[in-house]
Amino acid sequence: MLAPLIVLRALLSNVSFAIAQIAAIALASTIGIALRQLPDYALTNASDYASEMGRLRAAYEPTLGPLLGIFERLGFFRVFTSPWFVALLALLAVSIVVCTLDRVPKIWASTAPSRVAQPDEFFAAWLPGRGTLQLTAAVPQGATAERANAAAALLRRSGWETSIAAAATTADGATTGATTTGATIVHADRNRRSYRFTLVMHAGLVLILVGAAVSGALGYTQGILLTDGEALPVGTIGAKGTLVVQNRGFSAPRSATGTFLDFTTDLAVYIDGAQVAEQIVRVNEPLRYEGWSFHQNFFGPSAKLEVRDVVGDLLWSGDAPFTAVADGSPYATLPIPGSDAGLELQLRRNATGGSGAGGSGASSETGAVVFVVASRPDPSGALATDGSPLLTPIFASVIAPGESASAPGAGFSVKLESIGSYTGIIARRDPGAPIIWLAAALIVGGLAFTLRRPRTRLWLRVTPGSPEVEAALLVDRGADPVSSARTLERVAAILGGESA
Repeated sequence: MLAPLIVLRALLSNVSFAIAQIAAIALASTIGIALRQLPDYALTNASDYASEMGRLRAAYEPTLGPLLGIFERLGFFRVFTSPWFVALLALLAVSIVVCTLDRVPKIWASTAPSRVAQPDEFFAAWLPGRGTLQLTAAVPQGATAERANAAAALLRRSGWETSIAAAATTADGATTGATTTGATIVHADRNRRSYRFTLVMHAGLVLILVGAAVSGALGYTQGILLTDGEALPVGTIGAKGTLVVQNRGFSAPRSATGTFLDFTTDLAVYIDGAQVAEQIVRVNEPLRYEGWSFHQNFFGPSAKLEVRDVVGDLLWSGDAPFTAVADGSPYATLPIPGSDAGLELQLRRNATGGSGAGGSGASSETGAVVFVVASRPDPSGALATDGSPLLTPIFASVIAPGESASAPGAGFSVKLESIGSYTGIIARRDPGAPIIWLAAALIVGGLAFTLRRPRTRLWLRVTPGSPEVEAALLVDRGADPVSSARTLERVAAILGGESA
């Protein structure tokens, strides 16, 4: 029973296995960055999934061909929310925990208090970090303990842990050398526990993986396009407590040179018809509510249109956002309700002023106009070269705000009410974000305490009647020897009786 657990522990604590896991996560992340990913809302609704996956197929099928279906089944278009990616993160977190637990005894042993009393050989001049302190006067007989205690008190005030002991003796009770008769050893240890903060850093690494897994499994991100006054739900439509966000007004003022000064949206949030939050949002000033954040992310122009039938009854009214580009100009499409016809809209600048071609109504000043093309599928059912239905034009017209366009037999007319704008809001709920922030703090704190507070150990053997004190100074990598030298100068002064 224990044998499989021992093998599993050996595997999880193996450095090569950990490197292989990190390489696999890096490869998967590269795929997730290189390939366009499905939006979160498409993973909660079958029709949204089919629609978004259709766009991805159109984009990648010419290059990927039959690999597209394999990539879809493997979850390459939803890497960061796929179960296997979350499992990779969880496995690496477990490996780090096992490796850390395996190192705890070694870390505790390396940060344990050092032995105070040391034999003669420990102070041998040929060993690294050994030397002597020259005193202004020899330590008198009977004053060794007093001087040692004074030196220890100075070191404690400087942040050292101190201990005092008699010089080491042999098993028969004799001292280890003639020079140590009546000698006292002062031991000082600074930043002894610093290396234990590597455990804090490891805890941060585990938490950041846990946070990433939680974000991938439970997080949700949705881009919301809102025209002026429009309100749309966030998340699954019809779910209890569904949030609805409304654009109460978008603003993008310009300077005298034409550059944008700011991008803001007056955003309101509703639950069950009751307003629960409102704020002017910017890119770095989101509205936050109950774990959700709403960021200003993008914007663009829109056209407010009215479509009426031949007797004047309203078929459609609203804003058509120009979310695409055709021939370098903003472009949009709009189906006609109750008809097989549709509209293609292109925003243009009317540089000459006057009425748009084919339009009706008063002439306009120089500004934005919309080029409208109305069409319907060819009655014969013919297909275009790309396999889509071949379209038959009904009419084409350039209309300015307040103008209408139609044609005999079209069955409908299109009126441009005004040119407006839409705002793009990113709605994000990330329950893993607090965990990741905590993990980042632990990693930074653990590294800072480990690297910026290296351990330094000092032994001083004070022998009565001698003007010299044997010293051993052992420093970890990164310690400041200049600071230790200044401390030793003050200690030597006290041992020599200058301030005893």
